Amino acid sequence: MKTILVVEDDRVYARVVANWLVKNGVNARYVLSMTAAKDFIAEIEPDLILSDYRLQDGNGVELLEWMRANGYRTPFLIMTGYGEIPGAVEAVKKGATDYLPKPVQTEKVLDTLVSILQERDKRTANGWVYYRGTSPLVVKLQQHIRLVAPVDTLTVLIRGASGTGKEFVARQVHALSGRAQAPFVAVDCGALPKELAASELFGHVKGAFTGATENKTGMFAAANHGTLFLDEVGNLNPDVQMLLLRALQEKRYRPVGGREEVKADIRLVAATNEDLEKAITEGRFREDLFHRLNEFPLQVPLLAECPEDILPLADFMLEAANRELKKDVKGFDRETQKKLKDYSWPGNIRELRMVVRRATLLAKDNWITADDVGLPAKSSQPEEYALNDERTERETIVKALEATGNDRKAAAKLLGISRSTLYMKLKKYRLV
Repeated sequence: MKTILVVEDDRVYARVVANWLVKNGVNARYVLSMTAAKDFIAEIEPDLILSDYRLQDGNGVELLEWMRANGYRTPFLIMTGYGEIPGAVEAVKKGATDYLPKPVQTEKVLDTLVSILQERDKRTANGWVYYRGTSPLVVKLQQHIRLVAPVDTLTVLIRGASGTGKEFVARQVHALSGRAQAPFVAVDCGALPKELAASELFGHVKGAFTGATENKTGMFAAANHGTLFLDEVGNLNPDVQMLLLRALQEKRYRPVGGREEVKADIRLVAATNEDLEKAITEGRFREDLFHRLNEFPLQVPLLAECPEDILPLADFMLEAANRELKKDVKGFDRETQKKLKDYSWPGNIRELRMVVRRATLLAKDNWITADDVGLPAKSSQPEEYALNDERTERETIVKALEATGNDRKAAAKLLGISRSTLYMKLKKYRLV
């Protein structure tokens, strides 16, 4: 259920508005100060905020500015009295969705709120709004996303195993940036044919090569003023790596076969599940490009590293599956919940989504059963190599390396983490 947070320092009126929303089928909570609002937003990000303009410890504009500075893009409406309309107009100029004259308990205002929440639902369906986890690694990742997203000059390199949701992270960086209203263009570098990669990225002019029968704009042009996301960037061939490095350094590029350069007004976000440091030593990836891409690295954890989030994330995906498949499944029974928590999820979030969608379709009753999900009862990862206790993590990693003859690929598999995550932990514990 969607949550509206009412921020109002008049306790009686705050309760009246919250109760009015609840009676109309909306989950509503209220706080009585800007400080309390910040604490609430940081812990449970609401779907919409309804704030009074004047508060005891500040005003709605200051709260809005704090939210924007910390990367929150929650729809924000100002409640205002007649004499406060100029301040409310200022809030709209600074990013508030709208202002609402008091009293707000009208049919028209309710329609406005429902419309905003429905629009947020549409964005959720398009992958613009995400489940926010509570596990330490995910909370840290979200903090880093909110920090780097507004800093347009930093290039972001997202690292993590296949299926962990690297593109979702890239879309969050875009959605929380100043380029959010401009295009987000995703490119799977692994799917680019070697001979056409430069053309796909930078475009070409007519006659540049056999088959170039007309001018073509590339992905850089398509992402103009927005964000270009290069997934699996380690798959780019050396020639294209050189062109990409130059485009990032000079903020200009030349279409294949072209004579004139084109200005590149983009924010680049790259991602990889490959050990790029190893690719550098093997001569497959340019070290200078790596350092250019790696200005602000983001590490996406494995789903198995975030056990607290497995069931809430499954519920979040069930809501989406119900909407997509036009079902009304209530949830997972107890045996199924245990299976979901015990499973090692080698395919990470992608595998969980697939399992939940399939189970939603198969469910005959209101609750998904163990037969519907079809997972083994126990994790295939040996318990002695589970990284579920930070106090013994270094010792467990050393034991895995010894058991595999220092084969890092095998050790990562034994530990149930990606090679890039293992490499990060090896550096953390000074094991390299």
